[in-house]
Amino acid sequence: MPYLKQVPLLLLIYVFLVGSSTCRAQSASVNEHGFYIPRDLPEANEQLDKALSAKAKAKFKGLTPRDFEHVSGIFLIGEWDDDPAGTPSRFVRYLNGHLRLTSDEWDYSEWQDRNYLVLLSYWRHLNQQPFDIAVEAGRIVTKRDSLAREAERIHARNLLADSIDGVYIPRNLAECFTELDRMLPDSVRYRLKQANTDSGLGEYHMGLGRWLRNNWGLWGGSRLQTYFEGLGIHHPDHMSGVILVRYHHYLNGQPTEESTLQVYRQPKASETKEEPVPPPPPPVKEKTRRKDYTKPYRRFLRKRAIDDFDATGPETW
Repeated sequence: MPYLKQVPLLLLIYVFLVGSSTCRAQSASVNEHGFYIPRDLPEANEQLDKALSAKAKAKFKGLTPRDFEHVSGIFLIGEWDDDPAGTPSRFVRYLNGHLRLTSDEWDYSEWQDRNYLVLLSYWRHLNQQPFDIAVEAGRIVTKRDSLAREAERIHARNLLADSIDGVYIPRNLAECFTELDRMLPDSVRYRLKQANTDSGLGEYHMGLGRWLRNNWGLWGGSRLQTYFEGLGIHHPDHMSGVILVRYHHYLNGQPTEESTLQVYRQPKASETKEEPVPPPPPPVKEKTRRKDYTKPYRRFLRKRAIDDFDATGPETW
């Protein structure tokens, strides 16, 4: 019967599909160096127990949670970040779920929160103390939300403040000139007056320009930032560049009225109409050569074990 002849083919297809899904599941459980990626913190504690020497365990057990930010050299934890495809591993997704993190992009502060949970869990494990991930992650989320609200409050205050951290914030371009006149010595003002503006005074970008961006709130928010945004100048680098170029004009008696600033106006993304651009191909992850690794990390990869780690604070550096 034709139906019976198709059975072996259907069976082969079924076996292939099941085998492929099994391989994918297995590959997600190990990283590119062959290290097992835990499903959760209890499994992470088991893996750390296997990797750390008795000396390293005793040393880690004697730390306090305040020491965790200085811990380095427990390389195994870093092996759990990505799966072989270079995407966040199942362990990272597990921690992100408890920490209410949704972005797949790598973020240093988010990495710190995950790392702290792993270290705290293992420290409690060694000291035979209870650990509840929901409670500990909740504390981190509460602190993070509190810091975010405080940052928003400070940002809102700075948008209206006449000074930030003791530095007067100009209201407009004319007040920028007044403050620069007051702040800068005659020698600097002379060099700015004689400077060639063909490069946009680029030689001042990382010196005086950076001071303006940091201290006049062009990055963090200030009434001067709001002033420039109202003129259509949105990036802090452009704001400091306009200040310096126009100060050069001011020193040379050239026009500096706001009406002449339209040349610097930057249209917002919502104001531009561009042809749709196809998405770029996914980046190809370059394989790092072992000789590019640090000597301690190469030793860890070779021995698959951690004999010791560093936990010294910056005061010893």
